[in-house]
Amino acid sequence: MSDLPFTFERGMHVYRYSISHQQLWLRSKESAMPESWTEVWFNGVMRMELDNRFDNGLTITPVTRHGDLDDGAALPLLLLRLTGTRFGSGFVACSNVAVQHVRREGTQEIVERVLVRENASRSVHGVGGRPAEPGETAFGTPVLHRYSREKRTTPRFPPPPDKSSTAAQS
Repeated sequence: MSDLPFTFERGMHVYRYSISHQQLWLRSKESAMPESWTEVWFNGVMRMELDNRFDNGLTITPVTRHGDLDDGAALPLLLLRLTGTRFGSGFVACSNVAVQHVRREGTQEIVERVLVRENASRSVHGVGGRPAEPGETAFGTPVLHRYSREKRTTPRFPPPPDKSSTAAQS
């Protein structure tokens, strides 16, 4: 069973984006009840194109292809189109997405209910999932070695001098 496409009627904004953790976090705009909100978590974000003006709502729709990303992707991905009701559009390629309603109780944030949870490796909307072979392109960069985008070809530190060769020279 799939929970996508998903439509949320209230405006959303980018709350946090972390390149190092590959996370994008959208949160609903303040409402009459500031102690509760809805948030959208995109984890394992590999590519993102985002116009963040989702003023009157947000629709998340799965697609099967976007640019050079399709079923030939090296990793299982969810390819998701984001569309605002009046303004806003975007695209996110990620490993999973969750939409949840959260409320604040004192200083704690408690997830009241999960509205959507999709994982690329288990979803009917997931694409890709085979290892990229050398010579192919994955995520816009050429793959030099299987299972990696690059491989260090020179040592990080030079090797220590060989004592036997220096002793022979003296």
